[in-house]
Amino acid sequence: MPMLRTLTQSDLPGVASLFERVYPQYRWKSRPAFEGYCRDMLFANPWRDLDLPSWIAEEDDGRITGMIAVLPRPMRFRGRSIRVAVPCQFMVDPDKRNTLTALQLMKKVAAGPQDLTLADGANDMARRMWMGLGAVTPPLYNLHWVRPLRPMRYGLALLPRKALPAPIRLPAKPLAAVADAFAARLGPNRFLSEEDGLSEHPIDAGTMLEHLPELMNGHALQPNYDMRALPWLIDQTGRKARHGRLRSRAVLDTKRELLGWYLYYAKPGDVSEVVQITARKGAFDRVLQHMLADAWKQGAVAARGRLEPQHVKEFSDRHCFFRQESPSTVVYSKDPELMAAIQSGDAVLGRLEGEWWLRFQGG
Repeated sequence: MPMLRTLTQSDLPGVASLFERVYPQYRWKSRPAFEGYCRDMLFANPWRDLDLPSWIAEEDDGRITGMIAVLPRPMRFRGRSIRVAVPCQFMVDPDKRNTLTALQLMKKVAAGPQDLTLADGANDMARRMWMGLGAVTPPLYNLHWVRPLRPMRYGLALLPRKALPAPIRLPAKPLAAVADAFAARLGPNRFLSEEDGLSEHPIDAGTMLEHLPELMNGHALQPNYDMRALPWLIDQTGRKARHGRLRSRAVLDTKRELLGWYLYYAKPGDVSEVVQITARKGAFDRVLQHMLADAWKQGAVAARGRLEPQHVKEFSDRHCFFRQESPSTVVYSKDPELMAAIQSGDAVLGRLEGEWWLRFQGG
């Protein structure tokens, strides 16, 4: 049985070696680049809490064969400050997967002093292990919404590559693009011609921080940001280049007052991943529509994001469909009121609050 202990900066070369054995398909530019990213995320993040460390499994010969990283996150529950542990970069050496190493690492995290454990990147095996420790997968936070913007090209992208023979596949993409362009001109194009008097401009973290309290709409569980943490988080999110270029836009009404904002990755010819949509009470539909229109103008074939339970109707009215996708969101707490709030959808648990924005796998 390996020894479990807290991760130190001197362990990062061993962690890099473990990563290469576990994820040979993901390549960083260099091992020092990966080590530097781990150092920034785990030892220099703005929420660092010595009581919520990351853990490693070390063999007698000093080889690291397991790791579960922990990113602390402050949040507020019904007005009081709480500590959240976000497990991420959970990996075990392929030679040790038939041992108890993974379970023991997970137990170390679950036994920590945090009020809530939030894992939104759990694969099927990790999900089952967390549930064995008493965690749950809240249905409302395991749904994603999808809005096709160029339906023919989006439908084509969903087909497995082997589903179409090469003689058909090669011309299919340009033909689908022509069909989508023709369909956009058959009638009023809501993504191009809708005029509602609203305006947009780029938004920065300072403006977001100023307005966040009033835009959280009284949710029982909310993120707790400050002027150090939020700009850092937005900057790190923008570096996840495999999804495209991060666009952050504020939506203003006719009086130039802020209605809300949206953050998503613009990637022409692909699905735009939506990071966050936030709006004043009663304005979510208009902010959502502006985000969809902007993604269409940027060339996206569809937009996709994690469901915000209180806005199911708005997503439905904008012709989004819902589906459960992996990885899973898993939550664990000994506080029944906190768990009840999450199960009922009274929480802000978007893609910025968990591990979704992280780039451990080079993205």
